Amino acid sequence: MKRLYLTVEGQTEQAFAVDVLQPYLACFDVIVVKPRLTGLHRRRKGRIPTGGLLATFNHSLDDIRKWMKEDQSTDARFSMMVDLYSLPNDFPGYDEAAKIPDPLQKAEKLEEALADELNDPRFIPYVQVHEFEAIVLVDPDCFCAWFEGVEKQVAKLKAECGRFKTPEEIDQGQRTHPKARIKKYIPDYQEKVDGPVLAKFIGLDKIKKKCPHFAQWLTRLEELDLPQAPSAG
Repeated sequence: MKRLYLTVEGQTEQAFAVDVLQPYLACFDVIVVKPRLTGLHRRRKGRIPTGGLLATFNHSLDDIRKWMKEDQSTDARFSMMVDLYSLPNDFPGYDEAAKIPDPLQKAEKLEEALADELNDPRFIPYVQVHEFEAIVLVDPDCFCAWFEGVEKQVAKLKAECGRFKTPEEIDQGQRTHPKARIKKYIPDYQEKVDGPVLAKFIGLDKIKKKCPHFAQWLTRLEELDLPQAPSAG
């Protein structure tokens, strides 16, 4: 049985990990330890209810390195959940990844660079494309079950987002990133309260089908406790 230590950038991801990922991965004999907020969240002791990594990723690197030293067991695994949207420009590999137009390839390049920076096979990086709300937009009809009288607004939201092949391809413009599109039609949406609840309502099976990059990460987490294949001799 593996222990998974998850680093998250905000309270939304923290709640999602506890309410959705934790019980799901328990079925795969993977224990999700209570996710830790990183960077300035940690230094402010969680009292500031804002999301994002703000201006720098260096604090997060320090946090991850410290937490990995706390448990050096071979049964421990470490991962993270941060958004590609508004990612600090001191994130490892940022300049090179910025030249890549495809968002999924961009995220993979950043993950590769972060893994190289930390240099520990127990670490599994994950960058959400483009932010947590892509998960919620897997099924916009979920808003109708959670908010009253929003059917017309949801229809407009679906029409606006329907041109994207997957929710992960929704762009990261200042007014067009996933959360901005949701707030445009459903201003009562509160990320930290509504986001994790709606993700749980949608379900991980449906999210995996619609979000290929998320699915790759979750599949790796599902397989943590499987025996490793022997290396070729």
